[in-house]
Amino acid sequence: MTALTPLILADLDDSLFQTRGKCGDWPEARLRPMSRLVDGAPSGYATPPQQGLLAWLAHGEVVPVTARSRAVLARVDIAQAPAICANGGCILTAEGTPDRVWHKRLEALAAAGTPPAALYPQLTDTLDSAAFRHWIVSDGGLDLYIVIKSNLGDEAGLAALAEALAERLPQGWRIHANGNNLAFLPPWLSKRAAVRYWLEAVRRDTPERLVVGIGDSWSDAGFLDLCHMAMIPTQAQLWQHIARGHSWIDG
Repeated sequence: MTALTPLILADLDDSLFQTRGKCGDWPEARLRPMSRLVDGAPSGYATPPQQGLLAWLAHGEVVPVTARSRAVLARVDIAQAPAICANGGCILTAEGTPDRVWHKRLEALAAAGTPPAALYPQLTDTLDSAAFRHWIVSDGGLDLYIVIKSNLGDEAGLAALAEALAERLPQGWRIHANGNNLAFLPPWLSKRAAVRYWLEAVRRDTPERLVVGIGDSWSDAGFLDLCHMAMIPTQAQLWQHIARGHSWIDG
């Protein structure tokens, strides 16, 4: 029996590529542009080792699992469908269309709780616009989560802001903080929930198929846990948490 192609559920930013500033000493000519801003300017790059990883992953089927919305995912040089976007707020089918069953499920869950638009002013009205930018991520007419970023790249200041705003969150809301990204997610939204839903059909039809997850952040642990195996960049937030104080990692 021929083995099935491995299924690779991959976070994107800081896993398969990152901003130029995070690429270390690699010269520009050795970097591969992977994502672009609205104006077409490059925003993310894969280093030579990451390029090797991408070539290796080409032997499987890569499915993005990303915080990027559909519009922002469209500016990444990677397979676009199927995909899980907006931290699980949208599932794209193999045809590139939103999964309507999943969308309706999220709409029902959202209607029973605090909408992001109601919470947004409480978190952002007093922020200095020179220091922070912020917005609500939406998809298909449904508000999903709130994002705050530092205009100055002040990650320590963003971490302090997260701690200060935590007490304003309704019950069940969670904070995702990683580098210059601060996100506030309602209880019904997560990559884990979307991946679990999506994998149900995969495992029903092909239970023997290998599923590998790739992720870098603390929040990615939720969907990595649903895979057979997990890959974590060793400079990533999640790996650093695992390695901190580990007795087998000794200089």
